[in-house]
Amino acid sequence: MADPSHGPASFGTQANALLRKNLTFQKRNIKTNIRLISFPFILCLLLVLLQSLVNNELDKPKNNCGCQCVDTNGGGQCQKQCGIQYSTVDQVGTCPIESPPKWPPLMQVPAPQYRAVRSDSVPFMDLPDDSCRTAGSCPATMLFTGSNQSLGEILAGNMFPSSFALNSSDVFSSLSNNLVGSSSWPELQNFLEPALFSDLPLYNIQRQCSLNSTVSVTIQASSDMPQVNLELSCVRGLNLWRNSSAAVNDELYKGYRKGNPDRKINEIVAAYDFLNTDDNNFNASIWFNSTYENDSGNNPMALLRVPRSVNLASNAYLQFLRGSDTKILLEFVKEMPKPQTKLRLDISSLLGTLFFTWVIIQLFPVILSALVYEKQQKLRIMMKMHGLGDGPYWLISYAYFLTISALYMLCFVIFGSVIGLKFFTLNDYSIQFVFYLIYINLQIALAFLAAAFFSNVKTATVVGYIVVFGTGLLGGFLFQFFVQDASFPSK
Repeated sequence: MADPSHGPASFGTQANALLRKNLTFQKRNIKTNIRLISFPFILCLLLVLLQSLVNNELDKPKNNCGCQCVDTNGGGQCQKQCGIQYSTVDQVGTCPIESPPKWPPLMQVPAPQYRAVRSDSVPFMDLPDDSCRTAGSCPATMLFTGSNQSLGEILAGNMFPSSFALNSSDVFSSLSNNLVGSSSWPELQNFLEPALFSDLPLYNIQRQCSLNSTVSVTIQASSDMPQVNLELSCVRGLNLWRNSSAAVNDELYKGYRKGNPDRKINEIVAAYDFLNTDDNNFNASIWFNSTYENDSGNNPMALLRVPRSVNLASNAYLQFLRGSDTKILLEFVKEMPKPQTKLRLDISSLLGTLFFTWVIIQLFPVILSALVYEKQQKLRIMMKMHGLGDGPYWLISYAYFLTISALYMLCFVIFGSVIGLKFFTLNDYSIQFVFYLIYINLQIALAFLAAAFFSNVKTATVVGYIVVFGTGLLGGFLFQFFVQDASFPSK
């Protein structure tokens, strides 16, 4: 590469010669490069096949909108009709619903065997004895605290009605004026209220209950829905004052469904901290039990059952100011209209960002092993002996790895978008371009740095893959919580 009579070759000459050498070498290894670049395509193809198998399994009548054969003209010939009125709670999510039905607002009331009682871990003497669990007569307990105890006790007393008042001509208003609850677990959507279509009882919370008192109610959520007959069992409401929010937190945690290591569940209906509430200012914090989750780990409590708790506190304060006849009625709750859908599993969301991080960073050990291979085989030393400088070597190496990385990511994004992976389709492609460009440049730079510490390809490859999985796990299960934490400083 260098002629002694003309001095060292120029930068451009060295780069050109090295480029020609690399192109010749890569041409001989074209199959290896194709396999590397096509890895995202093969991965996306496997995801498509898996998605297709899962969707075929999900696309069965039991997972679709409910249907029934209905005799529409009285002639004995039935016609297949589908809709929410023929569906179960699990099926209704796929039905087309232009006008969702109205459902009465409910409280989340613990089942009798889980209601708060006096125990060794919760030794408050104002709680009932645990013998009430055997009799099924434990009251539904709410906790209260705040800066003004006398006002807090007045507000707490306003929350429980003294009796059940039923207006047969306006049942929904009657239910809103009373405090009705259920121990059923809510769903992510409320097109069919699970409490009204399960075998679990409904509870009517009052200040006092007569023995075995029940109330029968018939409601019809919409014109196309059948009437539902409800039996409301009376439950005595118990409001208990605590001296601080810390005491409330401690008592709630000890009865928490997942927080109690002894599994002695001691649940509270709700807890209220009225803070600095007075005649001119209303300020309250509300606790609710967030452990009622569905199978996917989502918590629908805040959407379906918490509004009634908020309405209770608001009405209690209004009655304190204006008298018992002043109320804000939370008459019903309902969902937004929706088109017909099918039950589908999004594989990309199920896999999560950690999987895609691993796929992208797979290039790091490939680059690292290629650099260490040239070092182990003394190829770079031989090229330096022929006059190759560091500048052309690193420039051509960087250009090659950048090209391979760009093609790799391009295939990944294109194939992932074609098959509809939300990981790609829900994010703007210009933002993705900037992110991937920065990421692959940093990945190449890190490989250049790490190559200086290795002289054996096998060792470098093993360490490279350890870094791949180690950094992915570290980012997914440690740093992610710091980034998402609202209290984490942004500067």
